[in-house]
Parts: sequence; structure tokens; C-alpha cells
Amino acid sequence: MATIKVKSEYKELVKLFNQLSGSRSLWQVFNDCIEMFALSIQNIFCFNQTFEKNKNRYKDIVKNYSESEIETIVKIFAEITNALETNPFQDFLGDLYMQLDMGSSALGQFFTPYTVSYAMAVSSFDEKNARVELSKKGYISVLEPAVGGGANVIAFCEVLKNHDINYQTQCVIVCQELSKSTALMCYTALSLIGCAAVVKIGDSLSDPYTNYFAECSKGAEIWTTPMFHIQNCYKKV
Repeated sequence: MATIKVKSEYKELVKLFNQLSGSRSLWQVFNDCIEMFALSIQNIFCFNQTFEKNKNRYKDIVKNYSESEIETIVKIFAEITNALETNPFQDFLGDLYMQLDMGSSALGQFFTPYTVSYAMAVSSFDEKNARVELSKKGYISVLEPAVGGGANVIAFCEVLKNHDINYQTQCVIVCQELSKSTALMCYTALSLIGCAAVVKIGDSLSDPYTNYFAECSKGAEIWTTPMFHIQNCYKKV
């Protein structure tokens, strides 16, 4: 694959990731960082066994990096957070993945351009039905059974905002994705832009999402965003 010319807004991040690669592959570094970010976010509202499990997993990853490298990882998270605070409506992590020239790695994943995701979101949005659902329940339910890095869901949130619907308080999102690394990209992005969402890792054909309490009882791997807890969405999906 030809080397990708790095966009200006990603140059600092690509530089930071390259500092961490050395004897490690960029693929490993990227996935370690995303998992660490996701674990840190989820543990804000996790307790008991889940908290301990996440903490131990985080320690397992951290021990592979030096103190100075951990500082670099913190800088990476800060850069990602600032980028999404500046513009929440973009597939920042999916684009970053491609900017790191990893598009042919891991299951041949390539991320759909955000402009395409937005066009699909616009064409699929029915404002009349959305208003009816809001009047009945107070929120809109969104299901994405093959969410990838989350571009389609993020684009839908942008469409809601453009129709004066608060995607943070009037929308609850259920996502499912087979690839854990990709699912955690989605989870991290949705958490940072303030979506109330649950992300299930697994095959949506053989083991589709049912409801929050049923998934918890059977031990499914689900990741709930901070806003999901803040908005008390346990019984909504």
C-alpha cells in the first residue's frame, strides 16, 4: 500500500503514535491506546467485579510501556478529546486509523468517509416519525447492528442536531460490532461526544442485542457510555 499523505490535523497524533511504535507495530500501539481510553471511561460508572476486571486489564496493558511512553499516551488522549470537543461530528478515530496507514490490517477494515455516512443519515431520517417517537417516549431509539467505528451513528446525531433534537438527552443508541478493537473505537468516540449509548461486542446475527438487563444477566460484553448512566437509560434499551 502506498504511504498516505498525513492531513495537517493528524500530524501531531501520527507523530506521537510513531514515538510509541519502535519495537511494536502501530496496530498494537493503536489498539492498546484505544482500549486504555475505553477502560478509563467505562470505569467512571463501573463498580465491583467489572471495575476490578477493567483495572486489572488496564494494568496489564500499562506494564508494557515506560513512564515516558505513558505520558505520550496521555497526550494522545488529550489530542483526541480536544479534536472531538472542537468538532464532534466526524469519524475522527476511523480517519486516524487510516492516517496511520493501517487500512489493510485486521480483517481488511476500511472506514467509510464521513461525508458518505452523513448522506446516508440524511436520506434515512424521517422527521415526522422522530417527532412521534419523541412525543410518546421522550427519546428516539437508534439501533446499529454493525456499527464499525461509529461514523453512521455520529452522522445521525448530527442530523438530529440539525433538526433541533438534542442527541445527548433525546436519543438512546444501541450498537453492536464483531471486532472488539473497532467497537472500542466507537465506544470511545460516542463517550467523548456525549451520546447515551451501549455497545455490545459480538455477532449481531447469531447473538443480537436484546435489552440491557438481559445482556448483563447472561454476561455479554457490553460497554456503556457515561451519558447512558447519567440519563438513566437502563430500562430504555
